Amino acid sequence: MKLARIEHWKCGEPVGWKNTSGSSTYVWVPDDMTEDELDNLSEAARKAYLAVEEEFKKISPPYPPGYGASVEHYPDAWTVAQIKADHSAKEKVYYQYQDKAALARKPFSWHLQQASGGTIKLFWEIEPAISTELHWGHQHGTTIEYGATQFGDYPPDEDDGL
Repeated sequence: MKLARIEHWKCGEPVGWKNTSGSSTYVWVPDDMTEDELDNLSEAARKAYLAVEEEFKKISPPYPPGYGASVEHYPDAWTVAQIKADHSAKEKVYYQYQDKAALARKPFSWHLQQASGGTIKLFWEIEPAISTELHWGHQHGTTIEYGATQFGDYPPDEDDGL
């Protein structure tokens, strides 16, 4: 697997160019994947993501049905079975809405992984080839820049002093 970056653009400008977040998505792709293949999969994921978002915008949120059927909001002539059935139907609609909301809020990288049929792996799904722990001891009151990687700044700016 190799690391790939998708740089996001909106309105003809790179997203994040005015110190906002979200400029790039990092994923792992098969070693033999080409830029054209990644570009095609990214476009397919973008279209799928926007389709999910458009579909989600068309539905209005249902009123949460509550924890259980309650007789206060039903006509006196209704039976307990009818009230329970109506509440169950309202729960079903509500949970379907919740599922659509969760799908509409998935990150772009998830949609890209779906478009690839699972061949693309999310950044955190691949374990580093090697790792270690570095213990600094007790450095109270010392100002140390530990060099935590900020993925939004790759490649780093020249003025970052790296």
